[in-house]
Amino acid sequence: MDDCATCDTAGVPSAGSLPWDIDATTKALIQRVRAGRMRELRHDVPLDDMVALLESDQHYTISSFMECLDCGRVLAWQLCIRGNPILRHADVEEVDRWRWSPVPPRERWARR
Repeated sequence: MDDCATCDTAGVPSAGSLPWDIDATTKALIQRVRAGRMRELRHDVPLDDMVALLESDQHYTISSFMECLDCGRVLAWQLCIRGNPILRHADVEEVDRWRWSPVPPRERWARR
């Protein structure tokens, strides 16, 4: 498969020890969704809220699955409170197979 200028360039490498810069990669994904180049398929919380939930330490793994509207592949963005962030392509079937767990009420962790 050819490289995709939309989803294959969404990850922003970290200058530190993490593989991905969490804030910059999240912003890059938000920009692609807002530009109509990707769409969120399913998530624990919307992309805009992922970092706030991560920083609250109230949900172990925060997942978001997006479809790239340029190439049709699914991208998974997952933030873990005790692990590295994960950005990878996933099978569309994984969206429904993922073990979704309840998210604490938004007022306990949201910034605004």
